[in-house]
Amino acid sequence: MRIVNTLSGHLQSPDKSLRSHLKQKQLDLARDIRGAKKVYLDTKFWLLLRDARLGRNVDRDVVALLKLLETGAAQGKVVCPISADTFIEVFRQTDHTTLRACAQLIDDLSKGVTIILLMERISLEVLHFIERNTKGPDAVHAMDELIWTKIAYALGFTTPVSETLPPELDLAIQKAFLDQLWITTATDMLDVVGNDAEPLTHPFDDISEQLNRGKSEHHHENKSFKQLFLSELWGVLDLYRPYFEDVLAFIYEKETGRCHDPSERREAGELVAKMIYNGFRLNKLTTELPSLWLGAGFHAAVRWDLKRKFKANDLPDFRHAVAAIPYCDFFLTERSLRHLVSDGNLRLETLYPCKTLSDAACAVKAMASIVDK
Repeated sequence: MRIVNTLSGHLQSPDKSLRSHLKQKQLDLARDIRGAKKVYLDTKFWLLLRDARLGRNVDRDVVALLKLLETGAAQGKVVCPISADTFIEVFRQTDHTTLRACAQLIDDLSKGVTIILLMERISLEVLHFIERNTKGPDAVHAMDELIWTKIAYALGFTTPVSETLPPELDLAIQKAFLDQLWITTATDMLDVVGNDAEPLTHPFDDISEQLNRGKSEHHHENKSFKQLFLSELWGVLDLYRPYFEDVLAFIYEKETGRCHDPSERREAGELVAKMIYNGFRLNKLTTELPSLWLGAGFHAAVRWDLKRKFKANDLPDFRHAVAAIPYCDFFLTERSLRHLVSDGNLRLETLYPCKTLSDAACAVKAMASIVDK
């Protein structure tokens, strides 16, 4: 692992907050990858490419895709960002040979670029939406400048805090710690935890049967896809209402310098939820707030299709799609999810420029058009 020591420099700039330092890191990262096509691979494709690199998969198209992505990443024309779900699913492997091969592949193709955690993304999108509409587009950065981080923060941003050190020293240590984690790779993380570490546990419980029962019991309650979508959306908005409360509290404190009255937080969160709901109900919102509405849309599409049942892997697959489609140029995934993305009710291929592919041969053609230019 490469070690950086930036502590002395940060001790000279005590006025720069940790938040500001992180934001600058993210803006610099966004600038560095601005010219690269973002190719999001779901876990299936990461494992296919891993096996191709190990010589265990000799499928001509998969091998060709691996070579194109390796070349494109080396040239800076392609970057394959990961998400929290990718990180968790990859690090669940118990075979150390395949795990290390996969980690090295992620280092090579992603360059450590990671999309911020879903909950962080939702809060950021809501904050961005409010400030853009109250202060104007010139007052905020573009969303695609703010949603990238590095692999050490795949599961969310955290920092060490000391209650005994002087505040200036504690802040400098936090910023120096951020600098170190920013260059930490997937293989570095494996080296730190060693081969005796327990693999990550499964990130979710299988609730597919519960969802299918609910689908069957309530299918008569919605007379149109729009009505069903709005029902799903309200459930999502109610779930994330505490995040809306935090966003408004942050805005209030930033604007006034005072803490938001706790008694007003719930009402404020409810107000944001209703605003978003009515925006979609009245067709005033379309592509905005994708990390909120896409999940509701996928659930609604499955519920509306009486022939399709929820499967165990649907929820993580949906989260892959929610990460990829709004912010990447290509999404390589399962055939069933590609069909859902192209569902006529969702119209995702017309709303977002991201191209969803499930066939390795099609992916080869798409990557060749980028790398061979």
